[in-house]
Amino acid sequence: PRPLAPRAPLDTGGPMTTPTAQAIAASESLDAAALRGGVEAISAALSEPAWLLEWRLEALDRALAMDWPDRKAEEWRRTPADRLPFRAAPAVPSPVPPNGRQAESPTHQFFPTPGQAYLHHFAGRAVAGSPPGDGAILMPLSAAAREHGDLVRDRLAAAGAAPLDRFDAFGRALWTQGVFCYAPPGAHLRDSLHHLVSEAAAKSDAWTYALVVAGRDSRLSLVEAGASTAEIPAERGGLIHLSLDLAVDDGADLHLAAVQNWRRGVAALTTARADVGRDARLRYTTASFGGDLDKQRIDVRLAQRGGHADIRGLFVGTRDQHVEHVTRQHHAGAGASSDLLIRGVLEDDSHAVQYGVIRIDPEGQQTNAYQTMRNLLLDEGAGADPIPVLEIEADDVKCSHAAAVGPVSPEQLFYLQTRGIPPDEAERLIVRGFLAEIADGIADGHLRDAVEDLIEAELHIKHAEPAPRRPAGARA
Repeated sequence: PRPLAPRAPLDTGGPMTTPTAQAIAASESLDAAALRGGVEAISAALSEPAWLLEWRLEALDRALAMDWPDRKAEEWRRTPADRLPFRAAPAVPSPVPPNGRQAESPTHQFFPTPGQAYLHHFAGRAVAGSPPGDGAILMPLSAAAREHGDLVRDRLAAAGAAPLDRFDAFGRALWTQGVFCYAPPGAHLRDSLHHLVSEAAAKSDAWTYALVVAGRDSRLSLVEAGASTAEIPAERGGLIHLSLDLAVDDGADLHLAAVQNWRRGVAALTTARADVGRDARLRYTTASFGGDLDKQRIDVRLAQRGGHADIRGLFVGTRDQHVEHVTRQHHAGAGASSDLLIRGVLEDDSHAVQYGVIRIDPEGQQTNAYQTMRNLLLDEGAGADPIPVLEIEADDVKCSHAAAVGPVSPEQLFYLQTRGIPPDEAERLIVRGFLAEIADGIADGHLRDAVEDLIEAELHIKHAEPAPRRPAGARA
């Protein structure tokens, strides 16, 4: 993507501490003492209660006991290892200035419309925000641990399943940009909540952790949006990791939209876990545009009757990007359903992988589960590997999968050209329509428009850049 328009330098109240070469070397060799000191420094800088520090240190111990992912694991063997930064470098947020003034909120490509609740993280700290109503909570996780200790602690314990890999474990230990989003039982939130993350430096790593809880019979929509600031050069080496723990209680309805437009050079990793309750519904939509590497692991567990999960993925790959989705629809109980649909467009020498598993335990009778993966290749150098997998141990189920890779239909192109549309424009109109099924499902209309703008910019349908969004004078 072309860079955003330049903006004025920010007063951030002091720079984020960037790991020195010595600190990076220590973390790459996984010096336990150095890493423990880094975790303790992060927790102290964010004024966390002792129990949250212990939770971080337990995650650190797990990470140190694990190995880095390698190509022997099915979920990693198609990921280009040369683009993965195998390190864990703590970055301690700068202290709050003595006058208590927080940094100005930078422009952000996915800023919500005025009046919507949001929380914005920049350089490891929350720099701006507007709280929600109806008893909902949207606040930094460290602050929520202080102010809503029992609620956060119970939910973190529930999210304490074993990490999926070492990156996941380090993500729990090293995060600085944590958010707690909560809809209380019975609350129906009319507008989407937004968590925005701005990348602040070219080479320092960023770790974000989001704990999202939709209480019993509640309705909640959350936008998790990441973007790089305009000044960051497109050099390789940055690591951005997002951990998402989603709890959808009985009868609840959660819409989660995760969108990113990171700079080139970034390796962006996402680990998402969701637990869907009885008669609950989850719609998880992801839209990916930036980074050299974007790898997402989405693991959804359905153990209660009537639970349903929709997983939707949209991406546009250009140049030599690698975009990868590793998904798991785990039916651990009877009478639930799930549906996966991923659609992507690939130009130049970009490549995509979709490795999707439907896992049905012996207890998962009367399951309906489906997955569809479709990729459009616009250039000869582009490629895609859709790999649907079924693991079924129950005998009363309905399952299907479909996968397709190919160019734009010549018949569709011919039809549009007979109506006077030039070939290049006709191709891009078809591509935009191909992706519209995913984009149209995004609950937040403002985000939906921003995603459509990015699609058009990527495919050169329009020559105008998506406009950065920030309300005038926004402050913490």
